Amino acid sequence: MRICSAPPETKLFRASWIATLALASLTFSTSSHAQESNGSLEFKRCHIQSSAIEIDAECATLQRLENPDDENSRLIDLSVIKLPSSASEPEPDAFTLIQGGPGGSSIDMAISYRQALDFIRSKRDIIVVDQRGTGRSNKLSCPQPEETPTISFDRAQTQALTQECLSELSGHDLRYYTTSVAVQDLEAVRQAAGYEQLTVYGVSYGTRVAQHYLRRFPERTRAIIIDGVVDIGLNLAGAEIARRSQDAFDAMTARCEQTASCKRQFGDIDQKFKELRAQLADQPVDVELPHPSTGNLVAHTVSEVDLLAVVRFLPYATETTALLPMIIARAYDGDYIPLAAQGISTVESLSDEFATGMHNSVVCAEDAPFVKPGAASDTANTYFGSDMIDAIATTCETWPRGAIDDDFTQAFDSDKPVLILSGETDPITPPENGQRAAEMFSNSKHLIVPSHGHGVLARGCVPYLLRDFIENADLESLKTDCIERERAMPFFIDAAGPEA
Repeated sequence: MRICSAPPETKLFRASWIATLALASLTFSTSSHAQESNGSLEFKRCHIQSSAIEIDAECATLQRLENPDDENSRLIDLSVIKLPSSASEPEPDAFTLIQGGPGGSSIDMAISYRQALDFIRSKRDIIVVDQRGTGRSNKLSCPQPEETPTISFDRAQTQALTQECLSELSGHDLRYYTTSVAVQDLEAVRQAAGYEQLTVYGVSYGTRVAQHYLRRFPERTRAIIIDGVVDIGLNLAGAEIARRSQDAFDAMTARCEQTASCKRQFGDIDQKFKELRAQLADQPVDVELPHPSTGNLVAHTVSEVDLLAVVRFLPYATETTALLPMIIARAYDGDYIPLAAQGISTVESLSDEFATGMHNSVVCAEDAPFVKPGAASDTANTYFGSDMIDAIATTCETWPRGAIDDDFTQAFDSDKPVLILSGETDPITPPENGQRAAEMFSNSKHLIVPSHGHGVLARGCVPYLLRDFIENADLESLKTDCIERERAMPFFIDAAGPEA
C-alpha cells in the first residue's frame, strides 16, 4: 500500500515515531529574486523508476548553492525531469507538480500519476523537480531505529533519534531546506529550462509551496491548483493533526454505526479501538506473518504504534478506510495478522520514501516556533493526545531553525486563477481549509470531491477537469458537475470484501 502525500506534513517516523503520525532565535529572510542559474538545463533521455514502475523521461541536474546568500556555500544538485509534450509545438509554459510531506519526492509522485498527467502533456511539457532535501535532490535521510518502538511517545528516545539524525546530516546546513528557499529553486529551474511561466499543482504540504511561489513570482505563475490545502497560516506542529485525525476516526465509526452490515458484523468499533489500544499498550503481541511486500515469513511485535499508524493513515483513501472496522475488530478478537500487515506496510512505505531531515527543517522553521501557548489542551479529547505536539517540540529543541520570508504567514491575494480541490473526507486537510483559501484568493474556485480523502488529482473525472483548466486557465468555463458521481467504497465485512 502506498501512502501519498503527507501531510503534510505529517510523516516523521525516523526522527520520532509518534511525530510521523503527525504529518508532524532569529528568522532569516531570503531574497525575492531567484539566484541566477548556470545556463540552460541539458536534458538527456533517461529512465526514471519508483518502486516497480519505470517511465521514459528527459533528465537534467541543476546545481544550487546550499546557502543562497553565500557564494562560498557548498553546491547541491537538484534533480529535474521533463515529460515532453506530444504536441508538435508545445505551449510556451509548462506544468509542474509538488509533493507533500514535507519530505516526499515530487518525481516519484509524477511517476505514480503518469496516466493522469498524460492529459496535460497533449498541449504542454511537464517539468518536475525534487525539492531540495528530498528524493533525488540531496535527500536528507536519517538512520532508522534498530527496533520499532512499542509505545507512542518517549521524550528520551525522541531526543536520541534527533541527535543521531543531526550527526548523520552534519555535513549539511539544515537551515536552508525550507519552503522560502525551495521556491527560489523552482524559479531557477523555470529559468534554466526556458519556460515563460509555470502552472503549479501542489498537494498537501505542496500547496504551501505552490502558494508561496505565487506570492514570490506572480508574473511567472500562469495558474495554481492546490489539492488538500494547507492554507496560509495553518500550523502543522500544534493541535491540528491530532484534531483532524480524531475527526476522521469519528466520521468512520459513525458511518459504520449507520451502515447495517458494518454495525451487525463489527459492533461498537470506537469502544473496540479503545480497549484494543489499552491492551496493546500494556502488552504488545508477537506474531509471525508473510511480509506484505516480499511474502517471506517474518516475526513482528504488534504494538500501539501499529494501531495508531493504521488508524492515522488508512483514512487517507476511501478504499483503505473501508478496511478499518474489519482490521480493528479482528485484532480485538485476537487475530492480529491484518493489523500487523498494514502496520508493516505503512511504516515501511513512509520510511522508504520520506526525507525526515527535510521534514524537520520545514516544520521546525515554519510551524513549531509559532505554536500557540496551551495548544496541547486542544488535543485532550483526541486519540493522540498531546503526543504529536510534544514529539515535534522535542525534535525542534535542537534542530537548526531555518530561513523563512518575513511575510510567510501573511494572507495575500492574486489575480491569477486558483483552482482549489478538497476531498470530502480528507483526514488531514479537510474542505474547510480549502474554503479559507477560497476566501483569501478572489479569483478562485473551490471543488469538494464527494467521498474521497487526501489528494484527489487522479480521482474520477478530476484529471479531465485539470486538463480543461490548464488548457485555458479559466475558472468560469469549467464544468464540474461530473464530480458528483463519486461514491465511497463500502466497508469490508470480511476478507472477501463488502456485503454483496
